[in-house]
Parts: sequence; structure tokens; C-alpha cells
Amino acid sequence: MEFKEILQRYHISPLKYEDDSELAESDYYDLAGLLLRYYYAKNIMGCQKIPRINDTLIKRVQDHCKRSLLGVDIESLMDILTEQKGGNVL
Repeated sequence: MEFKEILQRYHISPLKYEDDSELAESDYYDLAGLLLRYYYAKNIMGCQKIPRINDTLIKRVQDHCKRSLLGVDIESLMDILTEQKGGNVL
């Protein structure tokens, strides 16, 4: 599954530049890094808590990877981390 399809799967509209071209997957990594720094700075100022993934969800992903007889795919891991109730969310 391509990154754009992952966005659609979780009902996230692709971001666009001012010239109406869509961001590439690598642009989202840059954005994520910038947002983490921003949240960290806000956390230092006492304005914002840094977003965290629930430890229970991380454990579920790790367990899924260990138990899976088939190859692990990003969709199944994302479904666990976003707490989807099974099945395709499209």
C-alpha cells in the first residue's frame, strides 16, 4: 500500500503546497520531525504535552510482529496503533 493510500485509509486529506502540488512521502517525514521539535519546545514552555503512543498499543504491535506467521504489513500495525476495530477502514 502506498503512502497516499494510507492517508486515505485513515481519512486524512493529502497536504498541498501553495502551488497545489501534493507533498511527497518524504515531506511528511520532514513535517513529522518539525512537529516533534515544536511539541518539545511547547512542552518546555509548559504549554503542551508531547504526543505519545500508548505503551499498551506498542506492546500489542510488538506481540503481533512476534506471533505473525505471515509477513507483517504496515496496515495491520497502523490498525493496532490507531485502535481500529479490525477489517478494512476504507
